[in-house]
Amino acid sequence: MKLRRQSARFKTGFAKLAALACLLRLGVVPCGAEPAPLPANPAPEEAAWRVTIAAKTALPQVTQPIPGAKETVFAAVAVSADKNGVPRILPLPKAALAALGLDWAAFSSKTAAAASAALAKLQPEWIRDDHRVIECAILRCEHPEEDISIALLAPDFLKRFKPVFGRKILIAIPERNTAYLFPSLASRYPDYAGRILSLYRKSAHPVSRELYELSATGLRAVGIYEEP
Repeated sequence: MKLRRQSARFKTGFAKLAALACLLRLGVVPCGAEPAPLPANPAPEEAAWRVTIAAKTALPQVTQPIPGAKETVFAAVAVSADKNGVPRILPLPKAALAALGLDWAAFSSKTAAAASAALAKLQPEWIRDDHRVIECAILRCEHPEEDISIALLAPDFLKRFKPVFGRKILIAIPERNTAYLFPSLASRYPDYAGRILSLYRKSAHPVSRELYELSATGLRAVGIYEEP
């Protein structure tokens, strides 16, 4: 296996919650029904909004480019659960942001608290080398239908893992509910190419073969895992 490196760089109003609920079928009000009066604090509805890292092949509607990325984009979604509590991740229609009067920056800012809450629930699996030094951390969602990238984009993600991996973290997201973290320096990320590519090929929800770098300046793609 080999990994090709590349480089690049990373970067109101609130109205009509019922319009978003209708568009996303979240069940807040039936489509076409008269919306209930808006609460003074719309935090519960905002908590359903997320920003994820999505494969371009999934054709998300509301997106922003990831610097350096060829296979993925930042995507706006909403989350809910079915009657059995199974998570559902629904793409945000373009009309939803227009109905709410939100641009990408405003939407993203409203997802930060939910992303941090998702991050707080994660317990890394630490992988150590023969000298007991941590070389990798594996993050997995509790439910296979959840999206790990929600937590990866939390504003406090770098702060949490900086004591272990330093100021720059390399991240691979082969499937929707699994991520691999590596230090940027003295890293053994190439050694994990086989298992990362295997997950990507076999997953019901593959995300990307790309390798990302997270730093104080943001997220960017810096390479891609390739077959030999």
